[in-house]
Amino acid sequence: MAHAAELVVITVLNLNKQAETLRCLESVFRLDYAPYEVVLIDNGSIDGSLETIKQAFPQVHSVRSETNLGVAGGRNLGIEYATRHFPYVYLFFLDNDTWVDPASLRAMVRAMEPDPRIGLVAPKGYRPTSPPLFASAGGHHINWYTGSIRTVGAGELDRGQYDDWRPPTCSGGMALIRRSVVEEIGGFDNVFNPYGWEDVDFSLRARQAGFEIRLAPTAIVYHTGGKTGRGRALPEYERSKMRGYFILIRRHATRWQWACFLCLLPLRAIRRAIREIGRGHGDIVLAHVRGALTARRTPRE
Repeated sequence: MAHAAELVVITVLNLNKQAETLRCLESVFRLDYAPYEVVLIDNGSIDGSLETIKQAFPQVHSVRSETNLGVAGGRNLGIEYATRHFPYVYLFFLDNDTWVDPASLRAMVRAMEPDPRIGLVAPKGYRPTSPPLFASAGGHHINWYTGSIRTVGAGELDRGQYDDWRPPTCSGGMALIRRSVVEEIGGFDNVFNPYGWEDVDFSLRARQAGFEIRLAPTAIVYHTGGKTGRGRALPEYERSKMRGYFILIRRHATRWQWACFLCLLPLRAIRRAIREIGRGHGDIVLAHVRGALTARRTPRE
């Protein structure tokens, strides 16, 4: 049994996703770790899902926002609630399109405990396929010169090839975060709302503050979301992602990296536009253009 100082607050975001959230919470309450509290952040659902979830899991602390605060805003609301109500040491963020292996949280806490400078721990993210393939091996590989951001391991079979890897970032949809990280760098940046790259930005800011990121190789979280889960790209989602992408690169790249990125941008943009149009996704190309233009109007810090 863990000591009180090791309390974990698990936060789950919901927006009109009753079935997914119920499945996620069912898996959470099968975790073999204790103690933990569960906070559900409802981002303005209008489908009655919050009432159904509260009836199914009355032990969950439900926090409702009347409007959609976005991913960063919803997670920040969870941080605020947890900080007001619980003497927690760790926050475990889960998107509602995930479900967790019973041993996952214990393995992540165990990976966090040896060093107080370990600020974030990622599990292995699997797709629910047979055999299960990686959704993520814990983070992203970023080339600031080209602007390439690649989810490490995606689509690969787990052969242990990433067990000793130290990810440079951590997905906010399945991350264990030490309280001291939030106290030092703040929460997720709301400039990335409604969604897109807020977790990468948070990870990079944590590293800049001197915290380290680890992968817990025996912790497994299943994830059905992303473009794979949606079936295809959605214009509003892609617009927000593209806007956040430009903000992220501009914020964290050096001047030389930013200059290289801008030089290569037209070629990369044309190649991607041709690919999307070839798939019949002209609306996605327009969404990307809108996102890039919106990012230009976002003030620099």
